[in-house]
Amino acid sequence: MKLNVIVPVSLHEPLSVIEKSLGSLSRLEHASMEVRITYVIDSLGDDPRVKYLQDQLVDVIIRKPRGRRAGAINDALDNIKADYIALFDVDSRPDKNFLLECIKALQKKDAVIASGPRYVTNPDASMTSRIVSAEYLLIADLYRLLDRMDGFKQFNGLIGILDARIFDRRRLDETAICEDVDLTQQIYLEGEIAVLANTRVGEQAPTTLTDLFNQRVRWISGACEGLKYLHEFCRAKIPLSRKITWFSAMTIPFVTFMISPLVPSYGVRLWRSCEGIKDLTIKLLGLIADAWLIELCALVALSKKLLRAQVKWKDMARSEV
Repeated sequence: MKLNVIVPVSLHEPLSVIEKSLGSLSRLEHASMEVRITYVIDSLGDDPRVKYLQDQLVDVIIRKPRGRRAGAINDALDNIKADYIALFDVDSRPDKNFLLECIKALQKKDAVIASGPRYVTNPDASMTSRIVSAEYLLIADLYRLLDRMDGFKQFNGLIGILDARIFDRRRLDETAICEDVDLTQQIYLEGEIAVLANTRVGEQAPTTLTDLFNQRVRWISGACEGLKYLHEFCRAKIPLSRKITWFSAMTIPFVTFMISPLVPSYGVRLWRSCEGIKDLTIKLLGLIADAWLIELCALVALSKKLLRAQVKWKDMARSEV
């Protein structure tokens, strides 16, 4: 059994984060699987990041910056053969059992994507990242609920393991705002599913409100774009639970202000991850503010769609984790 890990690296990712990425991936348990790691790095010439990777026991694909993340992944897919594809970002920090647990989860009927709940690796970097860490805890609980009810699950960035056969007939859409959302919807329309594995993967949260705002506008723009599949989902011969939860996932950002009064009811669950009353208060108030921020981002995303304005990918500042 062959598994190939693909890690796209944008032009502005620092060497220190790449070093930590390779250290994290090198510790993954893989039993008897044959595992190769491929870094797809955007570079414009003399680049110490490229030299570092070429000195390691990994495959390196060097390319001139073209498009976004989807293009880098497609370039890698054109050059590898494997039974499974694992996709990570350079800031992904999967648990050691991530590969094995995801492969186990993929044995479920119709499963072609497996991943685990996310957690924030830099919660102490800023007030913004601390609040996002609370949001991720809520989303992790939502993942578990959706998994139990056979609902539509979207793993951001497709971070996880995918059955390589899904790429026999397609590549990621490099014109899509969020290629991960687009591919996941296609998979569900074909009767296949994403499943939750008994593991986790960490990733960095935005550390500034500007980065958070830009990230959420792009994500919600991807949801707006996903509504083009509305007719197909209505007609698809898939369980009603998947149709309803897909529609909810695409539209909830536009009504989050209605959910904000319910945030305090999550306090008991949130308390388990807090360091005290002050931390709990900050996270609860932050989640309420976050709900309204998402509402604002949704309105911006909708206006961009109506005005046919381009949604630009903007690099996010990294923490040293």
